[in-house]
Amino acid sequence: MRRPAPQTPRAAGGRIPLIVTLTIIVASQMCQTTAFSPSSLRTNGLVHATTSRSGSPDKKSATSDLARRTARVSNFALSAQAAAAVTSTASPSNLAVSLDRPLLSPVEYAYRPPSSKGVWSSFLAVLVSDVFETALVAFLLAAGVACVPKLMSKVKATAGGYEGEEASEKWSLTSLASKLMSSVQSLLPTRQADATEAYSEPMPFDGDGGWGKCTLRSKKSVASFTVYEFALPEAYYTVPLALGQQLDFCCLSATDDICTGSFYLHHDGNTAQEAGVVRVVVPNDKEMDEGGAQFMDVLREELRPGDEVAIKPGKTRLTYHGKHTPVTDMVYLAAGLGIVPIVDQIKAITPKGASSVKVASVVWVNDNREDFDLAMDSLEAEYMKHPTKLAVSCVMDDVARNPIEGNPEMEEAVPYFNAGTMAVVSGPKRFAEKAKGYLMRKGYPENCICVLP
Repeated sequence: MRRPAPQTPRAAGGRIPLIVTLTIIVASQMCQTTAFSPSSLRTNGLVHATTSRSGSPDKKSATSDLARRTARVSNFALSAQAAAAVTSTASPSNLAVSLDRPLLSPVEYAYRPPSSKGVWSSFLAVLVSDVFETALVAFLLAAGVACVPKLMSKVKATAGGYEGEEASEKWSLTSLASKLMSSVQSLLPTRQADATEAYSEPMPFDGDGGWGKCTLRSKKSVASFTVYEFALPEAYYTVPLALGQQLDFCCLSATDDICTGSFYLHHDGNTAQEAGVVRVVVPNDKEMDEGGAQFMDVLREELRPGDEVAIKPGKTRLTYHGKHTPVTDMVYLAAGLGIVPIVDQIKAITPKGASSVKVASVVWVNDNREDFDLAMDSLEAEYMKHPTKLAVSCVMDDVARNPIEGNPEMEEAVPYFNAGTMAVVSGPKRFAEKAKGYLMRKGYPENCICVLP
C-alpha cells in the first residue's frame, strides 16, 4: 500500500505577505501623522504686505480703514498660497503608494547617489535574503524526509539481527554513519564512470555458417540443476537475442561426433543481459533431458574450463496468432527449467512504456522446494519493482502425475481468458500438454497460447 508523500512544512512561506502588510500599515500611519494644516504655516515668518505713502495726516486717517482691510486680505491670500505650495510638494499623503515602483518621487529617485556595492556585495545580499533562506530550509526538509524512512528501515533491520552484548558492541556510531552515507549516496545521480563501465557491443557471428565461439569458464550447482557459464571472445560483447529466441551450441565429443543443443540463456541477478558471458542451465537428472541430450552429456562429462564451443543465434519460439491485438494481459505457466525464458520476458515487458502489457501473471510449478532457488531472486526483484503490474505464484506440486484442475492454488492463480490475453507455457513436454489443455478449458483460444519447447 502506498503511503502519501510527507508534506514539507512551510516555515518561511508567510514572510512575504507579512512584509507587504506591514509596509502598507506604516505608510498609512505616516500619512495620518505628517499632514500639514494651514494654521501652522501662519507663524513661519511670512511677510505681511503693507502700504506706506507719504502724505498728510488727514489722508492717512481717511485711508487707514481701507489700508487695514487691504493688508488683512493680502495676509490671508499669501498664507493660503504658501500652505497650498508646501502641502502639494511636501505632504506624503498625496503620494501614490505602489509596490512595483519606489516610494520616492521621480526627481528624488533620479538624483539618488549611485550605490558603491560590487558584485560580491550583491552576491552576499542574495545569500542572506529571506528567499534564499526559504529555499535552503525547504531543500533540507525534503532531503531529511526522503532519507529518514530509508535510514530507519535499515536501522531496524540491522538492530534486529543482533542480540544481547553483541548488539551493544556492533551497534555503534560508525555503523550508523555508514548507513546514513549509503542512504545519501543512493539518492545522488549515477557517476559518469558507470556509463563507461556499462559499454557493450553485439558479438559478431562472422564465422563459417554464421557461427562464433565461446569458452567454458565455470559451472555451479543450484538445487537439481547446474548453471554453465561461457566467456565470450571480448568482455564487452553481448549476444543479441529476441524474446523467446534460443542460442545454438555445437562441439565435438571425445569420439569426434558433432553434438548440438539449443538453450534459452539464463541471467543471474537483476540485469537483463550481462556483457562478456552467457549462461545455460542443464538438469542434473539425465531423464529430464529433452532435445540436445548428446550435447548435455558432453557438457556434463567431457567439457572442462577453457574448452571452446561454437555458438550462434537460434530460432525464435515466441509467437502469437490471436485475433485480439494489442496484447494487454500475459499469463505464464512454467515448470522446472521452463522459468528461464519467462524471466527474460518479464524483465522486458514490465517496465513502464516498454510494451502494451498492463498485467502479467506468473505461475511456476516445482516438485522440489529447492528448485525455486534457480530464479526466485529475479522474480522477487521484478515483483518489488512492479507490484501493481506483476503477480507471481510459486506452486509446489508434481504436475507430471497430478492433474492441474485438482490444485486449488493453480485454480486461484490462473485467471480466466479475456480479450487481449496471451498465454505462454514453458516446461517439460508432459507439463506443456497438460497446461495447454487446462488453459483451453478455461476459455483460452488455441491461437492465443504459445508453447515454448
